[in-house]
Amino acid sequence: MHQTCERYEIFDNSRIAIVIVDSDRIVTFANQGAQDLLANKVDIGRQLGVHLPNDDKQFFSSSFQPNEISGQPIYYCAIAVTDNGERHFLIYLHPFNMKLSGTEHLPFLAQHDPLTGLPNRNQFIKRLQRHCSSDAGEKALTAVVFIDLDGFKAINDSLGHEMGDKLLQVVAGRIRNQLRNSDTLTRLSGDEFLIILTGLEARQDAATVTQRILDDLARPYKIDSTDLYITASAGLTYCQDRTARAEIMIQQADIAMFEAKRAGRNTFQWFDKALNDEVNRALLIRNTVQKGLDKQQFHLVYQPQICLEAETVCGIEALVRWRHPDIDGLSPAEFIPILESSGQIIPLSYWIMRQAFSDWHKIKPYLAEGARVSVNVSTVHISRSDFMEQLERVMLETNIKPSDIKLEITESMMLRNAQTAVATLDKLADKGIAIALDDFGTGFSNLRYLTQMPISDVKLDRSFIRDIDTHKANQAIVRGITSMSHELGLKIVAEGVETISEKAEVKKLQADIMQGYLEATPLRFEPLIEFLTKRHQ
Repeated sequence: MHQTCERYEIFDNSRIAIVIVDSDRIVTFANQGAQDLLANKVDIGRQLGVHLPNDDKQFFSSSFQPNEISGQPIYYCAIAVTDNGERHFLIYLHPFNMKLSGTEHLPFLAQHDPLTGLPNRNQFIKRLQRHCSSDAGEKALTAVVFIDLDGFKAINDSLGHEMGDKLLQVVAGRIRNQLRNSDTLTRLSGDEFLIILTGLEARQDAATVTQRILDDLARPYKIDSTDLYITASAGLTYCQDRTARAEIMIQQADIAMFEAKRAGRNTFQWFDKALNDEVNRALLIRNTVQKGLDKQQFHLVYQPQICLEAETVCGIEALVRWRHPDIDGLSPAEFIPILESSGQIIPLSYWIMRQAFSDWHKIKPYLAEGARVSVNVSTVHISRSDFMEQLERVMLETNIKPSDIKLEITESMMLRNAQTAVATLDKLADKGIAIALDDFGTGFSNLRYLTQMPISDVKLDRSFIRDIDTHKANQAIVRGITSMSHELGLKIVAEGVETISEKAEVKKLQADIMQGYLEATPLRFEPLIEFLTKRHQ
């Protein structure tokens, strides 16, 4: 082939960058255009980091990175040719400039990602469907890997999108260097990548390759003299039969990737049916919450709070319940985090406040002087810029006073949104609304919150109250928190008191208020009025 090129002098004199490689990707010819494009880093006898077409009829196009530092990909087209009985591959190289007009690269862009030069989603799906439905798929395993970078948004936000784009190009190169010629890599969108691993003998082979990729991606990056560190999470699935659909496999790998994120990141997880069932259940919850509000499937229950010294009911906590028509026993612990992640907690939160504030006027006469109605506020909700405005609107609609309201926030919320929350909490306190710190002790128990934020109550988590009458360590913890809180002028609420001996112990440890099944379970409005009436008599 080299002799043919020299004989016709068509390639050597061409301004087009052309390289010829053998089946092992060893360079057998490179014209001056290729030398110029690759900065004289392509040598005869050296392997070129490209993928090659699988058969003589295939016209293959993709990209590769000759230099990780720059991260800039080189686009190429490859086709198999036979000369004197020998099989070679003719490769046309092309530098891509994203600033040029789209029409100049239109044929290439139709099938490739403009940033990395990788095949696009359409090409990926076609190849995956072909691999799954082929006869070879019955003898060997085909796996899909979904990779998502951990913390990429922070790099984009702090260093700019140009730096982020360069990082993505280098990431693409690192992943590609871990793959074989028969594998396919695609940039799906943003910092998401998809891989097809073909010809595997066992699932462990896919796991081995994926771990190797994650290890390589975790190595330090140096881009434009800036040192960067980033990791990735991955989800894996595999083609189980010839009827498998490419889109379903991508979805499965995506689900597994999110499970890897939840597992701590910088790791991978395999997809299984349990994950799929969990996702479908979450999807059902998200898709039916508005219908639930419209059809009055939600309702409130109220749990009385008992003043330990006076044995009076000094408050009630409003808790939401959902009678879901298709999911039995749906717990707030399950549906609230799902609605928080989707933002749908906002309309539900307003409904809870509106309902609780309206009921309060009929409940208040049965309670001790200074009692308040407690409502839990979501992290997502209180972080919104219009929270105060909307809260005031609900208060006006329900004719409730700020001195009747107590909002409960969780310690975990403070850990995630401390700076944003402080300003809002100060405004709430200035209006006379009380703030309780819920589930104290379940997070990092940052005592700074007790001194720097306008908190009136500290609610001790049930885990500290359970068996406190016999658990010396819990007694010491509660004693310490109670003493410190009282020094700061804060009240202690013991949650989850279920036995007489637990009540006696928390009272001995000088807790101010108790809440739990010993005195009352969460009650619907009518049973609550009956309970309060009997207690009031």
